[in-house]
Amino acid sequence: MTYSSISIIYKAYIATRRQIWVSVLYLAVITFILTVILWLAERQANPDFGFWDAFIWPYEKYIGDPGKVVDEPLLSPLGKIVGTIVGVFGIAIFAIPAGMVGSGLIEAMDEEKREIELNGFRRRMQKAFRRKGDKSLREYLNKQPDGGSERFKALNFVPQRVPVAKMQVRQGMDLKDIIDTCNTFPELRLKNLADAHSEEENAEDHFVVEHFPLNTKYGCFVPRQSKVTIVCTSSFDEVGIGWFSYYLAKFGGFNYISKEIEVDTDELDSFYNLSPEPLYDKKPLSAYPDTKENKEAREVLKKKAENRKEFLADLEEVVQGEDSWVIIITEHLRTSVNQSDFHLAETLKDGSQSTISDEQQYAKFCNAFASMVKGEFGFETALHSSRYPLMKKNLAYTIRGINPQPNFQANPKCNAFVLRPSSELMNFDDRKLLIAFRMAQLISEQLDGNCGIQADDVKDFKETGFGYKEKKDNYQRIIYH
Repeated sequence: MTYSSISIIYKAYIATRRQIWVSVLYLAVITFILTVILWLAERQANPDFGFWDAFIWPYEKYIGDPGKVVDEPLLSPLGKIVGTIVGVFGIAIFAIPAGMVGSGLIEAMDEEKREIELNGFRRRMQKAFRRKGDKSLREYLNKQPDGGSERFKALNFVPQRVPVAKMQVRQGMDLKDIIDTCNTFPELRLKNLADAHSEEENAEDHFVVEHFPLNTKYGCFVPRQSKVTIVCTSSFDEVGIGWFSYYLAKFGGFNYISKEIEVDTDELDSFYNLSPEPLYDKKPLSAYPDTKENKEAREVLKKKAENRKEFLADLEEVVQGEDSWVIIITEHLRTSVNQSDFHLAETLKDGSQSTISDEQQYAKFCNAFASMVKGEFGFETALHSSRYPLMKKNLAYTIRGINPQPNFQANPKCNAFVLRPSSELMNFDDRKLLIAFRMAQLISEQLDGNCGIQADDVKDFKETGFGYKEKKDNYQRIIYH
């Protein structure tokens, strides 16, 4: 018997064990009742028929008495009626559990078949994310006097998304297969582009599949030994932001941390505004005693806590020194009353409790950033945003120690701020990779000593194939300026 066969049998047992044990309990109760009735009925007609005989007799009828333990015939009318009932139950009590196990085996085999099927769909869906070049970035590099295009020959990027309709036609998959595969494998995610439009535009539903690099429990961590760390806390919920922040970090040679995995999709565990501990139905672990009824809640909270702990440990690893900069990327929707393409925030609504230590350098960066995106792309920037100020639970305050978290060593002297590109910019602007590239160059120049992209990232850009290949490796820097 192979391991696979044993695994299927075990899954069948796990799936039907409750029903089996109910049947066993039912058998025990019925047998005891029949034993008492039989003994009371037969002891009048047959004095030699003792309680032990009455106790064994039903089992003898169930299994056919291969050991010839009881040979006593039933003499009383009631005893014969009981004997008939025992015969009927003898068939039912053994047939029902056997049927349950058989049904469980069929379900387990169907599940294994489906798992193999979904694995195949996963590979096919990943092949839809073939790396390809970007026209806007290539044209920009070709115009650079320093031969930038020569340094980055044949840059290839993982597509930001693939339309579901295209995947259905090209990969030969139906919608259920796509949904099931995305629900099974967290590196593939089904999104609706309507969520990336402002409410005023009343965008129609347009379903797409996104693909993400994963190398941790919570998502992705790439330590590049940079002074700057790009943190994306909302990729699971927001369309396009994970892809944009990933390439922003890669272009600049910055550390990268992104939360891509949610344990409970009905109640997201925010890493942007951190509660003191993970919640389930808005309640902490202490609200759920260790009982059978609370098993699911406790398991979800345990996984949430593990993911949060690993996220904070990785963040602590790269946020060291007074000259560390953490840029938290999240999106915003442009509306008629919010015309800015970017928002930067580093204080509470009243302008207090700044998360910046080097205010002079931050002011210089903000002015240079606003000037660059306005001059090159025509974008408006809201500096020191009053529309999207920080809250006291914000991750920036956790990094600085103002909103402490267990198992996290804060760095009160580092710098942290929130940068919000518009959802429209990250999803629908044909220049989005060029925008990320220029932002990365500016951030590197202003906040990271002009260190620039790293050799392994340059090598990765030149590779063809499908999807991401990130690992938690050490990188070597290469100057591109």
